Amino acid sequence: MSFAYEVGPCGYEIYRHLSNKSYDCIVVAPSMIPKQSGNRIKNDRRDAQMLARLHRAGELTNIYVPSIEEEAMRDLTRAREEAKSVERDDRPYSCRKLR
Repeated sequence: MSFAYEVGPCGYEIYRHLSNKSYDCIVVAPSMIPKQSGNRIKNDRRDAQMLARLHRAGELTNIYVPSIEEEAMRDLTRAREEAKSVERDDRPYSCRKLR
């Protein structure tokens, strides 16, 4: 049995679970899924059927799935960048409060 799923906000836990159970699984970025022009109706059932058809035909490109450690480092880096951005944006306001 082979699985393909569109990566989302839940991360890569589904991939890791299926891989640990020795199932073939690929993760696909939403931007890399071929779409028919003019087909703008989206729902879970249609998306699942389309993914199954494309996976069976071998037309999906899987993405790199980071290890748990790499994902943790990426999350930490993103959190730091966000904190620095907030600090940079708030700096003019903090200086006014100190005067």
